[in-house]
Amino acid sequence: MAAQLYKTHTGQLFHAGSIVIINVGLPARGKTHGSRSLVRYMNWLGVKSQSFHMGQYRRRLYGTDISADYFDLGNEEMAQERMKAEDSCIQDIIEYLTNGGGQLAIFDASNLRAARRRQIYDRFEESQIRPLFVEYVCGNDAIVEENIRKVKITSPDYVTMDPESA
Repeated sequence: MAAQLYKTHTGQLFHAGSIVIINVGLPARGKTHGSRSLVRYMNWLGVKSQSFHMGQYRRRLYGTDISADYFDLGNEEMAQERMKAEDSCIQDIIEYLTNGGGQLAIFDASNLRAARRRQIYDRFEESQIRPLFVEYVCGNDAIVEENIRKVKITSPDYVTMDPESA
């Protein structure tokens, strides 16, 4: 880690307070890769940072053998299940930034619905955490397909499956 340039009276590197970056984007667009890279760089600068990946929260609550219905945005029953996992992740982010000494957190999820993004924004604002949305867009089909293949090979969701059938 590089030496911290200076500290504020709170011990944080910059005066903006706690910040959460909320990722937005379709699957396989680079959200997790970007999150990991930014966290690594910010920690190197001396800014205590952490990424909170929604997939880990989903797997913790529901395991890896989950129906495709879970991901169907039109399925209202599954929306409640998704919200449980999201709320758990959001609560951990709030805890990390308010009591865990963190200054930057990344909410690494798709966050596709505008209404839900508004709820997430409001929840962080209520906790005096500054939200910042970053949208990941990739229109190159070859890159998206390659990202999907890499995820199938390395994701805990697909470890028991043949990569071609996944």
